[in-house]
Amino acid sequence: MEAMMPEGEGTVPVHGEIGQLPACDAGGWHDARQGGIGSWAASATATGEIVQDWIYILNPNKDTLDGEPAGKETMRRLAHDDPESDFWLSRRNRMEPGDRLWFFFSHPESAVAVVAEVDSKPREDPDDPEFGYRVEATLLPDPTDALYGHPVGRDELELGQVRSVQKVKPGALKILLARAGL
Repeated sequence: MEAMMPEGEGTVPVHGEIGQLPACDAGGWHDARQGGIGSWAASATATGEIVQDWIYILNPNKDTLDGEPAGKETMRRLAHDDPESDFWLSRRNRMEPGDRLWFFFSHPESAVAVVAEVDSKPREDPDDPEFGYRVEATLLPDPTDALYGHPVGRDELELGQVRSVQKVKPGALKILLARAGL
């Protein structure tokens, strides 16, 4: 038995007693494999709302936010002073309001040190040929302070090939949530 992944990412074999994968209104799945056997499953809140977690890669040497280098210090300050923002996406990801963006800084220390909550679905930006989509999100001050003080490093995130935006792996999600106090 195989289940189709969203966004044409291929299929994932389903083994053992796991059975058919649940449908997900948000269109996203979390990798719930253990030891190479498992499934992709959506996470949910206590009230049953689907929540997806995304790693958003920033390179402070190249990326800017309001004209400043998009480093963890800038992002932390904005979380307190001006938390509502929008971020570029090179493709439409299946983000939904309530999803979380975990900001991974590639320099000087490769780590997640900021978190935000998605406010709306990604929208097209026809005026930007390089980044055709934007997503509105609110930086979360208290969880960001916690992560800033104790960031989650690349090795703890189980990151393979780094893409601009990718889903968080379940093992890494547990660490991120704990460090952010969520």
